[in-house]
Amino acid sequence: MNGIYDLTLVITSYCVAAFASYAALDLGGRIAFFDGARERIWLIAGAFAMGTGIWAMHFVGMKAFSLPVKITYDLTLTALSWLAAIGVSLLALYIISRSKLTAAGIVGGALVMGAGICLMHYSGMWAMRMSPGISYDPLLIAASAGIAVLASAAALFICFSVRQLPDGRVVPAKIVAALVMGAAICGMHYTGMAAANFAAGAICAPSNLLGGNWMGLPVALITIGLLGAILLLSLMDVRALTHRRRTEKLRAESERVRRLAYYDSVTELPNRSLFNETLLRQLINSNGKTPPPFGVVYGEIRGYRMLVEKLGQDRVNLIMRALASQLAPALREGDVLARLSHDGFIFLLRERADRAIEAALAQVAALLNAPVHYDNQSLPLTWGMGASRYPESGNSTQALVRAAMKLQREVGAEARPAPQKTVSALGAA
Repeated sequence: MNGIYDLTLVITSYCVAAFASYAALDLGGRIAFFDGARERIWLIAGAFAMGTGIWAMHFVGMKAFSLPVKITYDLTLTALSWLAAIGVSLLALYIISRSKLTAAGIVGGALVMGAGICLMHYSGMWAMRMSPGISYDPLLIAASAGIAVLASAAALFICFSVRQLPDGRVVPAKIVAALVMGAAICGMHYTGMAAANFAAGAICAPSNLLGGNWMGLPVALITIGLLGAILLLSLMDVRALTHRRRTEKLRAESERVRRLAYYDSVTELPNRSLFNETLLRQLINSNGKTPPPFGVVYGEIRGYRMLVEKLGQDRVNLIMRALASQLAPALREGDVLARLSHDGFIFLLRERADRAIEAALAQVAALLNAPVHYDNQSLPLTWGMGASRYPESGNSTQALVRAAMKLQREVGAEARPAPQKTVSALGAA
């Protein structure tokens, strides 16, 4: 029993195959942008759309083939062929979305994909459940399987190669590749059809549930619409993700620049600029009222240069980080500890209901007087210290900082022979 082909549906089947191939190329490249749950979602969605496209091409091609009898299909076997197409598409999208594609990956992927395509095609043929059954030409079956494997290998290689092209050449290359891949898919299908021999008087099983004109152009149009929707949604998602990543990158760069401008690179404490800004806000952010009292404490490490010469800069940096952590207990909400220079640290201590400025100054003095613990070692430091108070010492950032640093020099000169007295002098100041 011989059949004839409807040229319009043959061309339509090729268009569906080419569009499904383009969707695979496009989705495969876009999925590489995603990671985690988002990547899995788009792999599944892409496999569903692409697999449906390949499956639709098969059934449009089957609809293009007319026999002298009514052709119908078994629902279960048709669903199996659809699932096989989705499985093949999932594997293809997973492989082409990877960052690297080896020769072994191409060969292995092509063999599995080729087997899946053959399963999709021949389970679709089997779904006709004809009696007497369809017989096949072994050579043409082998040829169709070979075409499926070679087409799969070419598809994997093309999909990966297109991603390496400059942006201006990607879309034209995808179109050409999709046309070639569509031709290969159709070649496999129509070779498989040529392998089939239908016995005279053969009929499809009466219990088949699928059939009718809806399996031709309507299936093709619905499938193309589905593929188009998936491509549009993936494009929108990629653009949103790209925008978010660009925003996050700009935010991270802005934060990096901000940290360079406002934080000490060794201790990660605020530097002079940020301390002055914070102190200025403390003076002006009181809604026109006089700010509550606060204190500024400045401490300078005596013999810092000698310490660097003796221990080395790396070891001193380790000591400075340990010192910053050791001074943190003096801070309450709203307080600030900053590193003004290599050897200078400064505190802004706000008055609290449960803590007077004098008590805060005494706590700072005790912390500075304690040895610095680092790397299972202890190192006593000699400090010169000074303090200023608002509003007694001034009402500007420069006045308050200079007052603390001036007092530091005076106390340091008095206490240089005895470091412990240097610390206690602040409490008496």
